[in-house]
Order: sequence, then C-alpha cells, then structure tokens
Amino acid sequence: MNGLEQRLAAIVERVSDGDVPAREALEPQASLRALGLSSLGFLRLFDAMEQEFDVDLDGDADPGRLDRLDLIAARLRTLGVPADR
Repeated sequence: MNGLEQRLAAIVERVSDGDVPAREALEPQASLRALGLSSLGFLRLFDAMEQEFDVDLDGDADPGRLDRLDLIAARLRTLGVPADR
C-alpha cells in the first residue's frame, strides 16, 4: 500500500459519507461495490479524484473496471499522479 492508496481510501470514506470506511477500502482485493459504494458514490468518487489530482477520468465511465483502490491508483499513475502523493 502506498500514499496514493491511503489518500484514495480517505476520499472513498468521505464521498460515501462514512458508509465505506477507509480501513475497509484498503483491504487487499476489497471491492468498493461489495463494501457498499453506490453508483452515486462512484460518481462522487470520480468527481473528487478529478478535482483532487487534476486529472480527467471521463473515459473511465465504467466504475466496474475501477472497483478496487489498487486499480484506481494504477489508473491515476498512468495519468501522471505519483504513487507517494
């Protein structure tokens, strides 16, 4: 786990209004959908990531592809977000 994943977990907790605790989102292979992140939660997550990291995720409209923090972090890294951010 890196700083980026920890930061993402905090964002997930915030956008889910605490329904998905950061510590649970950080569990290896944890599915955000299985943890209770709703479709609206995914939209809020994508919006928060775009603002927080100054990236454009419009091409990533399928949240099923990015359902785990490690996958989201990997996608953000391809967009130039450092792992230790």
